[in-house]
Amino acid sequence: MNSENTPLDQWDDYRLLSLEEDGFRQRRVEIWSRLLHVSEGQPMDPTASDLPSHPDERQIRLDTERSFVLYPVDTKADKDELQNELHELLVQLFRKRPGLSYFQGYHDIITVLLLTLPSELQLSCAEQLSLQRVRDSMGSTLEPVLGLLRVTRNLIRLVDPEYAALLEQTAPLPYYALSNLLTMFAHDMPTLPLIQHTFDYLLCRPPIMVVYLATAVILSRKADVQRLEEEGEEGMLHSLMSALPTLVDHDTDIVEEFLSLNDNSEKLPEINEDEIPSMDQSENMNEPLGQLAAPSIDESPAPIVVGESSSEPIEDECDPPLPTRPKPKPQVLTALLAASDQLYNRYPPTHPSIRLSSIMGPQSVVFTWSARAKDMPSSDEAERMVQRLDLIVYPEPLPVPEQKNTPRRPHKRMSNNTGLIVGATLVLGVAIAVSVYGNRHNGDPVRELRKTGQWLGGLLTGVAERIAR
Repeated sequence: MNSENTPLDQWDDYRLLSLEEDGFRQRRVEIWSRLLHVSEGQPMDPTASDLPSHPDERQIRLDTERSFVLYPVDTKADKDELQNELHELLVQLFRKRPGLSYFQGYHDIITVLLLTLPSELQLSCAEQLSLQRVRDSMGSTLEPVLGLLRVTRNLIRLVDPEYAALLEQTAPLPYYALSNLLTMFAHDMPTLPLIQHTFDYLLCRPPIMVVYLATAVILSRKADVQRLEEEGEEGMLHSLMSALPTLVDHDTDIVEEFLSLNDNSEKLPEINEDEIPSMDQSENMNEPLGQLAAPSIDESPAPIVVGESSSEPIEDECDPPLPTRPKPKPQVLTALLAASDQLYNRYPPTHPSIRLSSIMGPQSVVFTWSARAKDMPSSDEAERMVQRLDLIVYPEPLPVPEQKNTPRRPHKRMSNNTGLIVGATLVLGVAIAVSVYGNRHNGDPVRELRKTGQWLGGLLTGVAERIAR
């Protein structure tokens, strides 16, 4: 791995800069390569076509053919050229790193790099981002991202138990956050400047920060969720939460309204050039999570209130007025990023109620990442790590059955059915992901669901045979 160690105090400067309007701006190319520990470019290798093809190349081709939807280009010729460049970049990466598996939505991440970095840096940066940041999802299953959903659920419970209970009435896990966790928000951000600024924020922080940003977004939708419950439309919750709120990068008037909190809550930091929010945990952000000290359980920090969608009813001179649903005002990206930092500072990953070390294994990127390149696994080691799912994420413990004072009946001995529970949860997450990606890219969701059904049938048959033994 060609890399250079960026001084740790420089990381702190980058984190502060990422909270400013438009983030890194003209310095983005320089800073991204530093944050990914890439000091030298790696041009595309024409001999890559001689390497063995990767099993996922068919899916790569399908996804690249329906790419560049959110960030349209001027002409079809431009779009075709970009799709070819993206396909070539992805194929070269996966042929170089055959131990990695492609997942739908991965091309959205690499699209951001392709549209931001010069060609000589694209392959090296894509390789390091894949091996050191999104590696967990590049194995044979999506179970690691379901582990992050469990972490997200625990964080929401910790911040706002009442709101968490309301959300969990619809689903046990926040499946609507799956694509954001999986693609670092690249799948759903509506404009290139917004996702570039989001990458500015995420790349200069530990990989776990994607959970904190996803949680900040979920908390910001609380008013909308409560409105759905009051109107008896809980069935619309997943549809609402699967889409990001309307976002703007920065607007002084909206920021002031977004950050206006009640008197019982601590005000979020202002975002402006003269007063940048302090980073109480910035030094700890540089360390692998295994080196951080857990906070005291007795601490009782004040609740965080994230800016919520607010709206004014549309006036109509008709008598009586026509029923209309208020249109939420835009959310401010810089405020969401500040709220994410505040969540991290108050409820760091080592907080016992988040249970990160009980969910994610020691070879997960949330534990192996470091601001120091020398403290991370080498590229070859990282590629091998995807093969050990048991060291990346742990299965969710089975609920303890209630004890009843009833006579025991003789029964056949059954093996542990943890695989069935994990498999069923995984299927639900995959089905949701298929639905989201299929609809977004105008693919064939029926075909994908059919394939998922066939896969599910085989999975459950195998589990059933194990249980019957």
